Amino acid sequence: MGDDTRFRDRITRDRLLLAAVLVVGIAGTGIVRRQLGLLGFNDLGRLVFIFGYGLTVFAVWYGWIRPLDITGPGTEREVPPSGSSIEGSDRNGSDDATDGSRGDPTTQANDRPN
Repeated sequence: MGDDTRFRDRITRDRLLLAAVLVVGIAGTGIVRRQLGLLGFNDLGRLVFIFGYGLTVFAVWYGWIRPLDITGPGTEREVPPSGSSIEGSDRNGSDDATDGSRGDPTTQANDRPN
């Protein structure tokens, strides 16, 4: 009985709708295209298949992929703006600070203890 409950939990309304969209959009348009080809309307069948397949791709993107919140690594990490560095060095490796010290470029020379 535990397996039946887990199977029922996996079958959601959203997943059933996705399966129906894929079956109708891909298999259904393929079947209609074949039948129209057998009846002598091959060009119309091609258009039906292309239009149906395109709508299926759009529906899957719009309904299931577009709403996803896809983000990269954690947002806690501070990323410096493009062209700058955290240590204050330029591309040649020289320091921004005039007193020869390395570290935070916002720290002034007179803020340090002597």
